[in-house]
Amino acid sequence: MDFCYFNNKIISLENALVRIDDIGILRGYSVFDFLRTYHGKPFLMKEHLQRLRNSAKLLSLHLPLSDYKIEEVIYELLQKNNVKDAQARIVLTGGKTIDGMGFDSRHPIFAILIEPLAVPPAKLYKKGGKLITDIHLRHLFEAKTTNYINAISLAAERKKNGAIEILYIFENNVLECSTSNFFLIKNNTVITPKKNILLGITRNFILNLVMKEFSIEERDIHFDELARADEAFITATNKEVLPIVQIDSTTIGNEKIGKNTKKIMEMFAAAIRSL
Repeated sequence: MDFCYFNNKIISLENALVRIDDIGILRGYSVFDFLRTYHGKPFLMKEHLQRLRNSAKLLSLHLPLSDYKIEEVIYELLQKNNVKDAQARIVLTGGKTIDGMGFDSRHPIFAILIEPLAVPPAKLYKKGGKLITDIHLRHLFEAKTTNYINAISLAAERKKNGAIEILYIFENNVLECSTSNFFLIKNNTVITPKKNILLGITRNFILNLVMKEFSIEERDIHFDELARADEAFITATNKEVLPIVQIDSTTIGNEKIGKNTKKIMEMFAAAIRSL
């Protein structure tokens, strides 16, 4: 994409330059949020922007635009880049560092990028995907920070094992994936962690969508429960509802996508069509 929003104006992406002494670069002190469009319309914009504001607040960062203005800019960028279905990445850093550790909250770096849709291969939605596990608890998990060191450092291992995501385990509890939320289904009950994770926007949308059709439990999931799960799936902005049929060497549902997961996928697709 050729154009982005950068500190109060729309400019060419190649001219959007951040100082080398920005605290987001020197100390990784920055947050972001990430949404996508359907038919040229941002999906769950209000919810994404509320989470962005929460992330900024947790790091004492000042978000310089109103929600209305951010939405206006995203529509303008879609038009400027001549795209309808795309993904928007909203990034906020503390700006120029002071003495290497501080920053002036009144002068942040704020940018909005429009990117091509990056979605998993279609075959994964027909045959299911694989996860590999890692022992990890994200720092400041309530905020969506730009710190993805653990996920990126394991990217080669993930690809080597043919996995779509890394599933984080901590103190024998299942938490979240590196860029997704995790669900399992047991006896027609949809179960998902709630503590020590970033509460995904798609996660919450799915819970509200299926609550009339399924029993729901938001609770700790012990690692041993994975082997006894009937079905499993992950959710994320760019993955929607993606079925999981293997975790490490453990197969889920005889390595076939379960009927309940298929139903939830269909419910999500119907909700999107109705937008």
